[in-house]
Amino acid sequence: MSDWPEVSDRLDGKVALITGAARGIGRAHALEFAREGATLILLDICKDQPECAYSMANRGELEQTARNCRNLGSQVITGAADVRDQAQVDRLVAVGLSHFGKLDILVNNAGLLCPGGSLAHEIEDAQWQLLLDVNLSGAWRCAKAVLPSMMAQRSGSIINIASTGGLVGFERFASYVASKHGMIGLTKSLALDYARYNIRANAVCPSTVAANEEFGGRGTQAVALAIGVSLNDYEQSSRTYHPLGRLISAEDVAMASLWLASDESAQLTGTAIPVDGGFTAR
Repeated sequence: MSDWPEVSDRLDGKVALITGAARGIGRAHALEFAREGATLILLDICKDQPECAYSMANRGELEQTARNCRNLGSQVITGAADVRDQAQVDRLVAVGLSHFGKLDILVNNAGLLCPGGSLAHEIEDAQWQLLLDVNLSGAWRCAKAVLPSMMAQRSGSIINIASTGGLVGFERFASYVASKHGMIGLTKSLALDYARYNIRANAVCPSTVAANEEFGGRGTQAVALAIGVSLNDYEQSSRTYHPLGRLISAEDVAMASLWLASDESAQLTGTAIPVDGGFTAR
């Protein structure tokens, strides 16, 4: 188990919606936010997608995340929803507002890394649309669902989990890179559009996240599979691109988002923060 810090209260009284919360980076966010006193609305698709080389999270994994958060003292509701479907997202947000009366934080974490490993001209139209519809349009749909209530209360923090692929290019991942660059553009536009309502929007840009069975993420394994190498070889080679000499963890990403969700970052909006061990400093 990870050596988590003692329970604190940096998000005490705040309600957070986290997408892609069943495992991986999403689970790390849920646990860290719970430790800091947040009430949680946890969303995941909870069914496999035939276009993906790795399995999606299931309902059991989502409920396990919820149980772990409840054990930390958090109030939690969960829902299976596909961020490609506005009606499904709207329903879960409505349930959350009915239960908790407000929504202070949105973490747009739901996303796909596959299909990948292809030259741009080899990507099928359906594959291209899938990545943009989940990674970029999905974030917009979730923001669209929560913004009216945030506007009414004149406060909120939207945190988009982008990628270093939103800051630089990656070979053979054109659709993923395009979706994450778009996500950063969306972040900046949201920041400008809603600043008058005291709603902030920022992006977090992780580089390669070390595989960790505790959180059950599949993204790093999916990249290794797409480029035809073992997970160990991919992680070893990725470390060489990080000046700090190690991969980041799911907890590293969650801690950056925690700061953006808290009042400690009250003057920060429209930014894209790399969590990358120095990868983009080269």
